[in-house]
Amino acid sequence: MSNMTIFAWMNDWQMSARLAKLSTTYSYELIFCESLIDLPVANSQILMIVDMGNGQKEDLEQIQLIGNDSSIFIIGYAQLINGEQMKYFKECGCDMVLRRNKLLKNLESILKKINNAD
Repeated sequence: MSNMTIFAWMNDWQMSARLAKLSTTYSYELIFCESLIDLPVANSQILMIVDMGNGQKEDLEQIQLIGNDSSIFIIGYAQLINGEQMKYFKECGCDMVLRRNKLLKNLESILKKINNAD
């Protein structure tokens, strides 16, 4: 498996713990971010997982700027997502938008697919 760096921008302990476990198992580099403004440089494929549930307008604008970089794959998630929100989050730059429970349940297989697609 090739190297992958995961940037996690969330305030979600359960998701954070799941990511930490998977990053250890598969040797992904995991970096928790408090802001998207100063993302560190990564020397590998980049995946960003963002909790969209508390997204403020400024946060969504930052995601849109990062989404313009085709080397970064962005997964946005929220507790509940309706069709309109899903469309909006994709317009903001998310490559994939999922409900939180679906992401938690399928996180391992999603990470493997993204990492192997490189």
